Amino acid sequence: MRITKRANIALRVLMYCAARPDQRITKTAIAEACNASEHHLGQIVNQLAQMGYLRTWRGRYGGIALGRPAREIRVGSVFREFESGVPIAECFAADTNTCPLVQACRLRSALTLAGQAFYQVLDAVTLHSLVENNFDLASLFSGEEPMRLVSRAASG
Repeated sequence: MRITKRANIALRVLMYCAARPDQRITKTAIAEACNASEHHLGQIVNQLAQMGYLRTWRGRYGGIALGRPAREIRVGSVFREFESGVPIAECFAADTNTCPLVQACRLRSALTLAGQAFYQVLDAVTLHSLVENNFDLASLFSGEEPMRLVSRAASG
C-alpha cells in the first residue's frame, strides 16, 4: 500500500498536536516542523477539523489543537478517511479501469484482503502510542537535536 501525501501530512499534524496537548498551535509552526506547504496544510487542517480530529480557533489568539484525546484517535480511521477515494489498484476504479483481466483476475480479491489487513493493523495503533515518551519526536518538533543516550562505557 502507498499512503497519499494528504494522509501522511494529516498524521503529521495530529502527531504534532498530540505532542503539544495543552497548546494552541499555528499552521505555520506545524508546516515548518512537518515540512509541508502551509496552503496544503491548511486544507488538511480544515478536513481534520470537519472530521472532529482537530479544534480550530480564529483570530489573534487562534490556533489548532486536538479535538479529542489522542488515546481515542486510531491511525487506521484517519487513513481510511483520507484514503477512501483512492483505489488500491487500477481495477478498483470503475470509471478509469482499463485492465482487460478484471473479470478473471484473482489478484483483485487478494488485494482486497491485503488492504483490510493493512487497516486492521493500523486500527490497533493510537495517536497516543505514536507520541507517548517519544523524546526524539518531541525534540524534532521543538527544533532541538534529539537527545541520545550514551552509556558510561562508551563515554569513558
